[in-house]
Amino acid sequence: MQNLAKSSQHRKITNINTFLKYLYQNGKLAHFFELHIVPYQHQELQDNDKRQPKLLDVSQYYLHVKKPGDLIALLILEFGLKPSEIQSLKWSEFNWDFKILTVATGGIKRILPIRDKFARLARPIQNADELFSKSRQFLHYELKKTSTLTSTELREQYILQRVAERVSIYDLAENLGLKSIHSLDKYYR
Repeated sequence: MQNLAKSSQHRKITNINTFLKYLYQNGKLAHFFELHIVPYQHQELQDNDKRQPKLLDVSQYYLHVKKPGDLIALLILEFGLKPSEIQSLKWSEFNWDFKILTVATGGIKRILPIRDKFARLARPIQNADELFSKSRQFLHYELKKTSTLTSTELREQYILQRVAERVSIYDLAENLGLKSIHSLDKYYR
């Protein structure tokens, strides 16, 4: 059980203790046995809060776009998009002349700048609407094929890159489509 997550260990030990109590109450065991429960919830939450996110080298994602997962990773790293936002994109929303991407979510339109290193890789793509029409599960599956980072971790790298570029917290919240800056506070400490 040591290879399992703390929550799984806790759940299994609780089930074993319930079964041992049942055996004792029905006279199948002469003595009451109980395994010690692994404390997990509060400790893990405190550790996650203390974990300081680190900026990783993501240059490998800017080498080529050969598979759908490569484009998905780039969209997250360049624009901080969530898979649900990628699903709602249309290739026509990429304005290559003015180098802007229009993202509409929840009735709010965001205008995001397209940087040259993204344009160099993505512009040769003829039409990505087929990819954008796929399910979120498909997007996660394709991303998993090409990246060791999840969509959430890639989005965090987007945030860390913008913090390193000294983008203000308010501009970053606006680019991400957030209604408040509270979830970004930890990156600006």
